[in-house]
Amino acid sequence: MKKLLLALATYSAFTAVQLNFTAPAHATIESDSPLKAVESKEYRYDKPFVPSASLESKTTDTVNSQRDEIQSSDGALHKDANILETGKHTQHLGINKSSSDIVVSSINEFWIYESWVSLEQDIDYDGYHSTFSIEFDADTIFTRAPVYAVLYLGRNDVYEAIHVTSDFYIYSEDSTDTFTIESNLLSGYAPGDYDILLELYDADTEMLVAYTDAYDDSALAYVPLESENYEHVVEETVVVVEEHGGTWTFLTLVMLGGVAFIRRLSVRSQR
Repeated sequence: MKKLLLALATYSAFTAVQLNFTAPAHATIESDSPLKAVESKEYRYDKPFVPSASLESKTTDTVNSQRDEIQSSDGALHKDANILETGKHTQHLGINKSSSDIVVSSINEFWIYESWVSLEQDIDYDGYHSTFSIEFDADTIFTRAPVYAVLYLGRNDVYEAIHVTSDFYIYSEDSTDTFTIESNLLSGYAPGDYDILLELYDADTEMLVAYTDAYDDSALAYVPLESENYEHVVEETVVVVEEHGGTWTFLTLVMLGGVAFIRRLSVRSQR
């Protein structure tokens, strides 16, 4: 009987297998990226920029009263929106250029004194941002001059215009008249280090009067950016597989065989 129980214990078995499959933390993006799309906003004096107010005499009372008038009248708002569209100088959009293509027509009459770049929105925490802003202080030898700016992103010394600002005034060497462009890269920009080029144009003559780029300002060089369509996070997936090798069925068969064997022995002993 002891031999039988030992044999039964020897033939019993149980198996369990657990397999973990972990997906990469970042989704793989196809090499064919979608068309480039950028959404930009403009700010001045820590408020959204109002073009018509900017092109008036620089006094606090005048600017505030005109902003109130624009916000209180639907007709005035519609009229100013048309002014904004006609002052957008969209001929610059879609134009690619290199540093060697930049020719400034004005010498020592306009300049960009300083610029600052801020990075925002890194959804997948990979170090590349889909939103950035550039604030710049443009100066001139004149008491007041109407200008507009063109913002470019580039790699390998090839730049593409992504935003043309509205017309705005700069005032001599006033350090408080900085202008800010906030751009959200929606699609078409693979993760990488981009250079920024900023051009300043005379709004009356359409002539390029000043510029700054990665060679002039290190803050504009190697800016880590990517568009929103690359801002993806894939959750880790765990798959657990359990396998049962029919252990209890096999053990049942062995026990039944053992019972039959014992009964056969008992029958023989009775004979």
